[in-house]
Amino acid sequence: MEKSIQNSIRFLFLIIGLVSLNSCEKENLSAIENNRPFYITSDFTNTKYSINVLYPPSYNSSNSYRTIYMLDGDDYFKEAADVIVASNKENIILIGIGYADKNRRGTDYSYPKDIDFPSASGGAKEFINFINQELIPHIENKIGIESSDRTLFGHSLGGYLALYITFQQGQLNPFDNIIAASSNFMWYNAYLFDLEQQYFDTQNTLNKSLYITVGDLEGASINLFFNAFKHRINERSYSGLIVNYERLKNISHRNSPIISFKKGVSVLLSI
Repeated sequence: MEKSIQNSIRFLFLIIGLVSLNSCEKENLSAIENNRPFYITSDFTNTKYSINVLYPPSYNSSNSYRTIYMLDGDDYFKEAADVIVASNKENIILIGIGYADKNRRGTDYSYPKDIDFPSASGGAKEFINFINQELIPHIENKIGIESSDRTLFGHSLGGYLALYITFQQGQLNPFDNIIAASSNFMWYNAYLFDLEQQYFDTQNTLNKSLYITVGDLEGASINLFFNAFKHRINERSYSGLIVNYERLKNISHRNSPIISFKKGVSVLLSI
């Protein structure tokens, strides 16, 4: 019975992973007004990333800004930029992380490695090194953007990575706020639950703000894991943690990213 359940979980997250990997063709993001894109190649992942940076019209290098780092930037940057522009907030900079060549999200956003996943997996630690030691220093030191706080947005396997970064203890977590949309809680037999347990065994403080969503049309299993994770965190009463959960009405897995982004930045950044 247990093996059957595990196989069902594996099948479900394989489907989610495949759906997320089959994204639409890249838009011409460089045409977005006030977007200043660049490429950066990581020594940790051996991957060339396409980075898009949306500046406010009144950008001043002497000011500090609330920076939002968006995973799957190839897919969601344009719509997310529309949300930020419509907000008329001048203190937010949106940073989309995408791929110059082959999409490697299945590798970058996952840990531990799962040999049954249809692409190389388990590279999250190297990807976090890229963020901490290459991307953020490039943004803040080379480009000169001063961050007052940092937010990470991720959807599906990207949502898993956002929560993985939150509870892992082996690497620096540079983010103050997390927006985790439709997270793949099922990855590697629900490894996130084990990771959170390891954190709780050694820590009672978590000075982060989280916004976690699931769509009510995403299926019974995903909603079940969402409920279980919500119950687990609510029981912990971590000092310093501010967490908001939302079950999105009439929303499927494909429809949840930008709705979650818009609601998340509204809750966490008051836009």
